[in-house]
Amino acid sequence: MGKAREQVSRFMKLNLQKAGQKNSVLLWLRDTAPAIFVLIASMTMALFVSEFVFVSGIAALWKALFRFFRASLVLILPVFLLPLTCSLIQPLLNRSKRKLVQIQEERAHSVYILDAWFVRPLQGIGLSMLIGTKLISVLQIYTGGKISESFLLPSGGFVLGKFLTSTAVFVGTSILLSLLWAFDDLGIRLYNKKTGEVRMIGKYLGALLPTIFGFYGLINLFGEYTHAIALQYVAQMALVLYPPFVVFAVFHQRYIQKQAGLLLRRLKASSCQIMELDKRLVSLNDR
Repeated sequence: MGKAREQVSRFMKLNLQKAGQKNSVLLWLRDTAPAIFVLIASMTMALFVSEFVFVSGIAALWKALFRFFRASLVLILPVFLLPLTCSLIQPLLNRSKRKLVQIQEERAHSVYILDAWFVRPLQGIGLSMLIGTKLISVLQIYTGGKISESFLLPSGGFVLGKFLTSTAVFVGTSILLSLLWAFDDLGIRLYNKKTGEVRMIGKYLGALLPTIFGFYGLINLFGEYTHAIALQYVAQMALVLYPPFVVFAVFHQRYIQKQAGLLLRRLKASSCQIMELDKRLVSLNDR
């Protein structure tokens, strides 16, 4: 009887694990649905329209898939550095009269579709374009010559220079946005002990401005082309970058949900409610 019960218990646990894994896969497919749709649509169009996403023909199928997985992986890996990044940044923020606090009411407890599908991918695309344009400027100063604007455009084959440049851009974008998004998702605010003022750190405006300047800067960078061609290239690049940035945004939100406690400890942020901060502010005003 004992062995039979153990076998039944193991069987039930195995079924629960399989059901959990299946449910997890379905949730991932649901949360990344726009990325999958855009990727499949762009691959299909590339079969009929030459260089639609900088690849064409039947080879576009595996080249676009490989580019998508490579970009997604490069964006996701730096997220695992968040605990280290938080440990390095917290001494700069927790200083004298300033302290990091977590507003419980502002914390995100699930994947926000608006953020994952629209806001954050656009932030990522714009910021990567901004970093890319600045990197081209630095390289031109360093080499003393002009680097063609097409150096930023994806290519159908492997080019070492483009690979290293795109990797550096993606890693820089991932580290910066991961930290800003973590502050936002955790409800982290900067509290001034003297004045009682509470400020947002990962405010959307801080990421929207790079988005705007990124698109604008890239258009201006393509000075040798007409505005119509420059806009076409920017649109094509956005189409290529959108799927991996959706995957990056979804993965980041899921990572924050699982590692919230660790990140809060690394940031040395104390948890409080809005009412508690209001009481402190009233107390300061009465002095």
